Amino acid sequence: MSKYDVRSTELEMMDYPIEDKEVLFSNLRELELINKLTGGPHLTFKFLEKILKGKTGTVTIVDIGFGAGDMMQYIFDNAHKLPVKIKLVGVDLMQEAEEYFKTHHANLVENVTIHICDYQKYFADGGECDIAIAGLFTHHLTDDQLVTFFSLVNKYAKIGAVVNDLHRHPIAYYGIKIPTQLLSKSKFTKNDAPLSVLRGFRKQELVAALVKAGVKKYDVSWQWAFRYLITILK
Repeated sequence: MSKYDVRSTELEMMDYPIEDKEVLFSNLRELELINKLTGGPHLTFKFLEKILKGKTGTVTIVDIGFGAGDMMQYIFDNAHKLPVKIKLVGVDLMQEAEEYFKTHHANLVENVTIHICDYQKYFADGGECDIAIAGLFTHHLTDDQLVTFFSLVNKYAKIGAVVNDLHRHPIAYYGIKIPTQLLSKSKFTKNDAPLSVLRGFRKQELVAALVKAGVKKYDVSWQWAFRYLITILK
């Protein structure tokens, strides 16, 4: 059995308590660049356009595990392409994520509501959500937590959800491991980028989690740069 056959359970450095926020910030800056080069924000936005086609009014989009905040920035910058008005909400467990966001996306501070809490608490407290999005978040979850995530998103997101995450594959693994080892200045990136792939998914695993979560209307499609795009519709 190869290391690609089963998801890794090893925690990423980002999953532990942060001891030096500047080290984390260096990692987040590099993650923004990697995400941009591999088309993550564009991919999510493209499917948002499809989901929102024909909709009117104001739609609340909740970015779960917003991290560096680049997805919310992309949506804000391209909101004129959507047929609705957008309210952006960011949910993340890391207090440092909010600080990074306010520093590196200052133009968004007045246009985004930030909640530093677990996404389950956000929903339990009655947090508004028309569409939930999550980019490179679900691979941080265990298999059981992934089922819970899909179940709650399916329950609380009034329109649906757009989730993109990594395909666990040797090309994806070495395609990120070699460049980050050679070019990255962040120990987080050097460690977490290839490990993220090993914590990523095969299509059948995502489908099994969606079915177990009771999601009836979903799609799982493979996208460029070894991503899976999961859409949930109500």
